[in-house]
Amino acid sequence: MIFAPHILQVKVITPMDKDEFGRPIPGTGGESWQDICRCRCDDVSAEKKVSINGVLYDFQYKVVFDKLSKVEAGTEVRCLNPDGSIRGEGIAKSPFETNYFPYRQIWLE
Repeated sequence: MIFAPHILQVKVITPMDKDEFGRPIPGTGGESWQDICRCRCDDVSAEKKVSINGVLYDFQYKVVFDKLSKVEAGTEVRCLNPDGSIRGEGIAKSPFETNYFPYRQIWLE
C-alpha cells in the first residue's frame, strides 16, 4: 500500500498451562497483541450503516491492508497510530479481498 500510516494488531489469547491434575497454573497464559502489518484505519462512524447478508451494522472504522496478511471474521483487532496510541479497535467483520488492487479490507464494529 502506498499510504499505510497505522499498525494493525491482532489479540492473541494464550490458555493457562495445567498441572498433572488438570488444574490451571497461576501466572501462565494471558493476552497479548501481535503486529500483523501496516494499514490505513479510517473513521467511518459518521457515514451510513452497512448491510452484510441482510443484517445492518453500524461500523466505527474501516481498515485497509495488504493482501499478503489475513484477518478472520470475529477476531479482535486494533490499529495504532505511529506514536503508539490506539487509533481504533473492535471486532473484525466482513473481511474481503479487492479484485484489482492487492488489498484486503475489514470493518470494525
